[in-house]
Amino acid sequence: MIGPRNRPASSFTEGEARYILIDPTLREAGWNLEDRTQVGFEIPVDGYDAAPWNGVTDYCIYAPGGEVLAVVEAKRCSRNPREADEQLRYYVTEIAKRQSYAPFGFMTNGLQTWFWEVGQANPRVVAGFFAPQDLQRLLFLRQNARPLPSMAINTGIVDRPYQHEAIRRVAESFAANKRRALLVMATGTGKTRTTMALIDLFLRANQAQNVLFLADRDALVDQALTDGFKAHLPNEPRDRIYTWKVDTQKRLFVATEQTLSLCFQKFNPGFFDLIIFDEAHRSIFRRFTEVIEYFDARMIGLTATPANFIDRDTFRVFQCEGATPTFLYEYQQAVKEGFLVDFSLYQARTGFQRKGIKGADLTEEDRNALIEQGLDPDAIDYAGTEIEIEVSNKDTLRRQWEEIMEVCLKDQSGQLPGKTIVFAMTKAHAHRIAEVFEEMYPQHVGVAQVITSTTERVRDGSYGDGLITKFKRNDLPRIAVSVDMLDTGVDIPEAVNLIFMKPVQSRIKLWQMIGRGTRNHQACPFFDRLPEGCKTEFKIIDFWQNDFDKQTDDRAPSEVPVLVSIFNTRLKILAGLLPDHDSLPFKQTVSDLRTMLDRIPQDSFPVRKVWTEIEQTWLDGFWTHITPVKIDFLRLKVGPLLRFAADVDVAAETFTHKVERLKLQMQSGSPAPQLLQSIAEDVSLLPEIEQLVERFASAKLALSNALATAEPGQLTRLIADLAPLMKNRRNRPSAFLNIDLPDFIETRGYISVGEGGQQIHVEEYRRRVEARILQIVETHPALAAIREGRELSDELLVDLERTLHRELGDSDLQLSPKLIHIAFGLKTDNFLGFLRHVLTLDAIPDYPQVVQRAFEQHVAAHRYNADQIRFLRAVQELFLKQRHLVEADLYEPPLTQFGRNAVDRYFSPAEVRDILDLTERLAA
Repeated sequence: MIGPRNRPASSFTEGEARYILIDPTLREAGWNLEDRTQVGFEIPVDGYDAAPWNGVTDYCIYAPGGEVLAVVEAKRCSRNPREADEQLRYYVTEIAKRQSYAPFGFMTNGLQTWFWEVGQANPRVVAGFFAPQDLQRLLFLRQNARPLPSMAINTGIVDRPYQHEAIRRVAESFAANKRRALLVMATGTGKTRTTMALIDLFLRANQAQNVLFLADRDALVDQALTDGFKAHLPNEPRDRIYTWKVDTQKRLFVATEQTLSLCFQKFNPGFFDLIIFDEAHRSIFRRFTEVIEYFDARMIGLTATPANFIDRDTFRVFQCEGATPTFLYEYQQAVKEGFLVDFSLYQARTGFQRKGIKGADLTEEDRNALIEQGLDPDAIDYAGTEIEIEVSNKDTLRRQWEEIMEVCLKDQSGQLPGKTIVFAMTKAHAHRIAEVFEEMYPQHVGVAQVITSTTERVRDGSYGDGLITKFKRNDLPRIAVSVDMLDTGVDIPEAVNLIFMKPVQSRIKLWQMIGRGTRNHQACPFFDRLPEGCKTEFKIIDFWQNDFDKQTDDRAPSEVPVLVSIFNTRLKILAGLLPDHDSLPFKQTVSDLRTMLDRIPQDSFPVRKVWTEIEQTWLDGFWTHITPVKIDFLRLKVGPLLRFAADVDVAAETFTHKVERLKLQMQSGSPAPQLLQSIAEDVSLLPEIEQLVERFASAKLALSNALATAEPGQLTRLIADLAPLMKNRRNRPSAFLNIDLPDFIETRGYISVGEGGQQIHVEEYRRRVEARILQIVETHPALAAIREGRELSDELLVDLERTLHRELGDSDLQLSPKLIHIAFGLKTDNFLGFLRHVLTLDAIPDYPQVVQRAFEQHVAAHRYNADQIRFLRAVQELFLKQRHLVEADLYEPPLTQFGRNAVDRYFSPAEVRDILDLTERLAA
């Protein structure tokens, strides 16, 4: 965007901006500037008189019938287009008086363009002018739109109350002129159906015609096209977008984010009315910003990620203030309401997993077995966490399979596992798992199947159903061994076993995987594959001590794009060379940086938005005298734009970055041996390296000790000669070791008790708890009352809860809701409910029921008004959470939601004392 005679765009006159920048973008949008029935120039607003103040529009864009469809107000590049607000408002208002509708408005300086529906919404930045058919479609929608909140929801698509609420929340948000929304819904709660019902609502309300569904996986896109559009909107023309096939005549579109990022500019910025992002978490915004900013559509994000783990950028992009999504329906709530099922957790580890494989600890027999394989036992030293990463032990897999087949949930016959997903680390690991299963269970033909991205016929095709569909629909296979293919986006309602044979660090990823088992019985069409013909839970069998109660996510730092990293490293080199502007290394670094500038796509929308601020760096004058301030400017304002560069050869650029880092290290001191070794190894793995050494002195340098003392010019030549060849580099030799030593399950369902983490087997722990319960049964008056058929008073029940808390929770047993869940497979937050389960005594209520009953009796005994009752309900909820209450709690959050010192407004001191007496009697 440097103009004639190397002039910056900021120096363009309005006429030059129109000729060089604005006219070409109008043509690119599909407007014929030579056809005066399409575009008129310098048209007086009243149609004939150019004299009134600012009474001439720069461009008038006409509809086929001759009325003005849009007005374009142009400014020179150095001016803010928004300075034309009042001018454009006047034009639109005056033109609207002379025709049947108000035209649309554009304000532009050639670099930044604003679109404005005057009187309807605030102006907004857009990536470019809209095409003729898009403006005509927008006019139709504006003239025929019906209010979203008043439209009936199609109950044939969604019938659950929370789905209706989600749709209403989005409708109300858009009715309030918001253009983006975020739905957080647990996996299995029907995000696809909710999305289809939303799209149906938009179509029937004439608020959208062109709709795009985006996801990051083929499976999610295929599911949206078939289970979504085809099933619920069968009469709407639909298509999948490919880089080689874009049919703009359809109305409903699906695409992967990866595909759209390569072909989004085949669409006009105004083409889509509504875009749905499936699994809208932070990763898409790191790689997808340009596409999101390009389209001027209303956008809805969908995610199953728990709300407290959603990145703040996601909330920002979807215009959710205060980290609050437009609608939230989480897993725990769905389980409580019966729309999803809960899981039971079984964790086990083998001896090698716990202690590692160390030659010094092996028996003489095992050491001799290694010697027979040509291995030195004393050189074998692997940590347990390195199993299946650096070493694989076949017997470890055997012991794991034995455990799985023993404890997994079986089908209705009790003979075969129910539908089971095994999460493996790598493709090679997946095949080892399946091969060991086939060796151990030859009678189970076709029961286990590896499903990875390189497995043939994974997806449906001309040959029929693919492997994923067969696993979902057919009786066999029962067990799918997967690597990243079944973690998310695949709906297999009958899945009752999830086997974790890999560690998962990300809680977001962990919950996506857990979501494969959460569908309830009503979602299952094949009852014979379920335990006793019914799905009430699913089981997680974990061999890697994953933390399923993890409350924080170990987020890896965001990875800086390689071109940005190279640019920043070269800036550091430049800073280190200051103030010597005349040295060859300085001039070479400047040349390298300026060459990188040419890779920034100047026509990209995010670049054009900031062009007037950064364009100086493309001019010779900027580089005449480099200062630390200019280096900071390049690092903060220009370098980040390299993330939009296309056609990045990652192998070449990664090698380039290594060599540039070497330059920097040599400039500041001695280079790191690891970096020198890495560069030499990269070069040594190039094909025909002997010929390359003869051909390039730089190749010989890289493989010698002289690399540690190389001159900057030699390193620049090394990049030029060898970086382009790095894409042909051979893989590094694998040191992965396969062995077969006896292993055993060392911790089978063990749990940690107390601060010291004492390991107790689940069965032993259960025995201790049940023995303690029997002691309480023999002595507590509440149990005596039950045996004698007497009515239980609330006082006795509260005392029983206290006793259980003291004898089970505060004792050596340290019984907690988490340990109850692990040892007894029960989810409860109170000991009365636990006792009812263990003794199968329906006469014992839950402790929260006792508390609720006491509060209800307290309210009934007083003549409280509605505000007082509402406050007491909040007190009851707080009490149940804390199990006790002091007077200070009445003045703290969450009770401050009623206002500061609300308790003093609602209650007299005597009434406050009564409330505290009540909670003291109930405290357990």
